Amino acid sequence: MESIQRAVVLLDSGHAHSGCERAAAFPPRQTSIATTSLKKNYVETYLHILTYSILLFIAGTCAGDQSGCSLGNAEEGRKSAAKRKEEDAARKKELEQKQKEEAAKQKKDLEEKRRQEQRSTLAIRRVIQKIRLASPETFDEVQKELQEILRVELENTGSQKERIKEESEKGLEQARKRLDSIKEQRQKELDKKTAEEKKRLEQQAKTDELLKELSALVETAETGVTRLKELAAPLSDKIEDSVKEVEACALAVEEAGSDAKTATKACTDFILVNGNDIKDSAPVLAIPGIQATGETKQALGKLLQRINECGKTAESLIQAARGAKEQAVRRAFARQKTKEMEAMFAKYDKDKDNVLSQVEVVAYAKKEMSVNVDKALLEKVWKCTVDADEKGVVFEKMSLLNASIGIAREMQRNERRKAARIAKERVLAGLREKVRAKVREAERFAMEFEKELRATEKVVAPLFAKAKTSPFLEMEEDADHCDSLVKACRATEEKMLQRVKSIPLGFDKKYEDDLREFVKIETKPLESRMGRADLRLARAANLSRRHREQGWRRRAQEMEVIRSFAMKVARQFARLNKLTYEELFGHVDSDGDGALDEEEFISFFSAIDKDVKEEEFEPEEVVAEEEPEKPVQVNALEEADNDGVEDTNVTNSINVGTALDQAPLLQEAASRLQAIAAIMLQATPKPKPKPKPVAKAELTSEELKSLFRNLLEPHEVKISREVFLRIVKVYYKVVKETPMTEKLEVNGSQTVHQLKVGEILEMLEGPEKETSLKVFRARGKVVGDENDKEGWVTIAGNQGTIFLQEGGHLWKVLRQSELSETFEDTQPKAGVRKVKEGEVLEVLTWPKKDEESGLKRLRVRAKMDGAIGWITQINKDGTVLADPI
Repeated sequence: MESIQRAVVLLDSGHAHSGCERAAAFPPRQTSIATTSLKKNYVETYLHILTYSILLFIAGTCAGDQSGCSLGNAEEGRKSAAKRKEEDAARKKELEQKQKEEAAKQKKDLEEKRRQEQRSTLAIRRVIQKIRLASPETFDEVQKELQEILRVELENTGSQKERIKEESEKGLEQARKRLDSIKEQRQKELDKKTAEEKKRLEQQAKTDELLKELSALVETAETGVTRLKELAAPLSDKIEDSVKEVEACALAVEEAGSDAKTATKACTDFILVNGNDIKDSAPVLAIPGIQATGETKQALGKLLQRINECGKTAESLIQAARGAKEQAVRRAFARQKTKEMEAMFAKYDKDKDNVLSQVEVVAYAKKEMSVNVDKALLEKVWKCTVDADEKGVVFEKMSLLNASIGIAREMQRNERRKAARIAKERVLAGLREKVRAKVREAERFAMEFEKELRATEKVVAPLFAKAKTSPFLEMEEDADHCDSLVKACRATEEKMLQRVKSIPLGFDKKYEDDLREFVKIETKPLESRMGRADLRLARAANLSRRHREQGWRRRAQEMEVIRSFAMKVARQFARLNKLTYEELFGHVDSDGDGALDEEEFISFFSAIDKDVKEEEFEPEEVVAEEEPEKPVQVNALEEADNDGVEDTNVTNSINVGTALDQAPLLQEAASRLQAIAAIMLQATPKPKPKPKPVAKAELTSEELKSLFRNLLEPHEVKISREVFLRIVKVYYKVVKETPMTEKLEVNGSQTVHQLKVGEILEMLEGPEKETSLKVFRARGKVVGDENDKEGWVTIAGNQGTIFLQEGGHLWKVLRQSELSETFEDTQPKAGVRKVKEGEVLEVLTWPKKDEESGLKRLRVRAKMDGAIGWITQINKDGTVLADPI
C-alpha cells in the first residue's frame, strides 16, 4: 500500500516538473504556444491523479480482506494523501504565478524590442527616402549619412534587417539613376542654351543687315519727296497762267509723285517680305550680361515713321497739284465762256451801242432759245433786265435775260404737257374700262372653275371614311378617278391663270406702265380667289394621293401576310420532309433550270398541305409547357379566403346589436382576410401569356400570282435561287444583349460572340428547349458579320426576358433620305426617289460597308410602291437613317 502511494506521489511530481520544464523550454516568441501546452499538461496530470486514486481505492478494498491490516493505518494513509494533495495544490499555484510573471515579462520585452525595431526601421527609411530625392550636390553627404545609420541601426531592425538592407540598396540604385538623368538633362539644357545663343547672334547680324538696306531705301524715298516739293511749289503761282502751262507743271508733279510713291512702296514691300526677320534677338536668360534692349524695334519704328511721312507728303502734294490744275482749268473755261457770250452779245448788237434793244432781244430769243417773244412776254422780260435809266439789256445782265426767257419757255412747255396729259387721261379711262371688262369675264370663268372644283371635292371627301373598309382594287380605282378629276381641274386652273395673265396684254405699249398698277388693283381679288382655290385643289390632290398610299400600304400588309404564311407552309414542308432550304428549292424547281417560274411556284403551294400543324416558335410565346403546380399554402389560403367570404356574408345578415356584441370576432376575421390577401398577392403566379395567333391566308391562285410578281426582281420573269433562299429563311432581331455560345447547353459552353441590340440573326437550327434551364435556344448566324460567327442563342429567359424577336427583313425609315440607284452613289443628287420618315422597306441585300466612304449601305424595296434602290443605314454624323422593325 505504501509503495503504491509513493509511486503515485512520484508520478504526480514527475508530471508536474516535466510540465514546468516543457513550459520553461519555450522561447519568448512562443509564449502563447507554451501556455497552450501547459494547459494540456495540467489536464494530463489530473487524469493520472484520477487513475491512481481509483487504483488506491481498489487496493484499499483488497487490503481490507487481508489479515493483519488495521483501520488506523488506513486513516493515517488518507491524512497523508490529503496533506500531499494540499502541498501539490500549493506548488501548482506557485508555479502558475511564476509562469504568469514570466509570460508578462517576456511580452513586455517583446513589445519593447518591436518598438525598437520600428524606430530603427523608420529612421533608416527616412534616410533612404532622403537619398532618393538627393541632388548631385548633396548625394555624397546623404550617402555617408545612410551608411552611418545602417551601421548604427541595422542590427536593431530584427526580422526587418534583410528587407531594410534590400531597400537601402534599391534606394541607392534609384538615386544613382536619377542623378544620371539629372546630369543628362542639365547637359541638354546647356547645349540648348549654347545653340540658342549662336542662333541669337546670327539673327542679330541678319537684322542689322536688313535695317541697313531698309534705311537706304527710306533715304531714296525721302529724296523723291524733296524733289516733288520743289516741282509742286510753282503751281500755286500759275493759277492765272494758261491751261497748257498749268497742265505741264501738273504733269511734272504727277511724274515726281509717282516716283516718290514707287520709292515708298519699295520700302513697304521690303518690310512685308523681311518684316519677320527684322526683330530683336531673344536673349538667353541663363547667360549673364545679355539684356533685351529693344534697339531693333526702336530703329524699325523710326524708319516706319519716316516711310509714313514720305507717303503722306507725296500724296498731299499730288492732291494739291491736282486741285491747282482743276482750279486753273475752271478759270480758263470761265474765261472762254465769257468770251463766247461776249461774241454772242456782239452778234445781236446790230447798232453796236453795247445794249440789246427790244428788237434785238426778240431776235436773240427766237434764234438761240427757240422762244417766240410776244409783247406781253417782252414787257415782263424788260422789267426784270432793264433799269429805268438804261436803253436796253447790257452784257452784265445777259444771265437775267436767259433766265427770264427760260422761265417763259418752261411755262409754254407746261401748257403743252397739260394738254397731252388731259388727252392721255381720256385714253386711259377707256383702257381701264376694257380692263374691267376683262376682269369680269375672268371672274365668270373663275366661277365655272370653282363649280368644277366643288364637284371634285365632293368626290374626294368620302375617301377617308372609305379607306377603312374598301379593298385595295377599289381604293386604286377611286384614287385613279379622283386623280383624273384633279388633273381636269388643274387644266382648267391653268387656263384661268393664263386668262388672268393676259388681262394687261393687247394695249399700246406706251400705256402699259400707266395701267400696271390699275391692273394689279383690279386683279388682286381674283388672284386671292384663285390662290384659295389652288389650296383647295392641292388638298384634294393630297387626299387622293394619301388614299392611294393607304391602298398601297394595305396591299403591302396583305402581301406580307400572304408571304409570311406561304413561307411558314414551305418551312413546315421542309421540316416534315427533312429537307434543307437548298433541297427545298430543288424540289420546287421541277425543271431544274435554277429559277422558279410562275407555274412551278403556284403548283408547289397548291399541292402541299397548308394547315400549319405546329405553329413556329415566337419569342412572345415562351412559357412553361405545363402550368406550375400551386404551393400547398396557396391552396390553403384559397380555402381560407372562401371561408372568410362566407363569414362576411353571414355577418352582413346579422342585426346591428349582434354585430356590436361580436365586434372582437369581426376584427379578427377582418385581420385574417387582410393577411390572406397579402399572402395571395405574393404567391400569385404570373399569368400565362396567350399564344400568338398565326395570320393565315387562303393561298388562292390569285394570291399566289400576286405573291410571285411581288417577289420578282426588276426586269426578271423568274425567282432566282438567291431570292427564294432569302425569303424562306427565318431572321431574328436582337432586342436585348445576350451571349452566343458554342453549344445548346448553357452551362459550360464557351461564348462565341456578344450579340448587341439591333443585330440580325439568321436561324440555322431550332428553336430547341435547353434541359437544365428550360429555355428555348436557337442556332444562328450573325447577318453581315465578316467572320460569319455561328452559335446558340437564348430567345427568351425563364423569367420572361425577351432577347430575340422574329423579324429583321423589314426596316423602318427614321429620317427622310434618298434611294440611290447604285451602291457607290452615297450622296445622290437625284436618285430613284425620296423615302419618307416612317416608310417600311424590305431588305434585298443586307448591309455592307462601302470602303471609300466607310458607310454601311443596304439594298431595299419600298413596301408602298415597290421602288428599289440603295440606302445608307447610318450617315457620317452618326444619325441612324433606317433601323430594323
